[in-house]
Amino acid sequence: MRVCIFVLFVFVAPAALGAGNTIVKGYLIDTKCGVRISENPGMATNHTRQCLQTGSCEQSGYGVLTEGKQFIRFDKAGNEEAKKFLADIDKAKDIKITVVGSVSSGQMSVVKIELQQ
Repeated sequence: MRVCIFVLFVFVAPAALGAGNTIVKGYLIDTKCGVRISENPGMATNHTRQCLQTGSCEQSGYGVLTEGKQFIRFDKAGNEEAKKFLADIDKAKDIKITVVGSVSSGQMSVVKIELQQ
């Protein structure tokens, strides 16, 4: 009986957790700076955590600037995840991330944000 439950968990749980999710890599950027930086992607490496946490930038929300120069905004829950993420990292700039979630109509529902190593 235990073997059957384990096998069921191993094959069903990962499929349920990952259904419809996409992995997106790029730079964490606030929406206020997003358009300006997407037009000059070299600026992304110098975009600072301090700027990301500044009042008006934080209030504008967040997104990821992909290597293809596409800016994908996070939904409300994703913005909260980004705030938590920023509070937990020590890196001052060049904040390259990997984001797991689903993308629809240019907006991403974020499941997980990690710093790229």
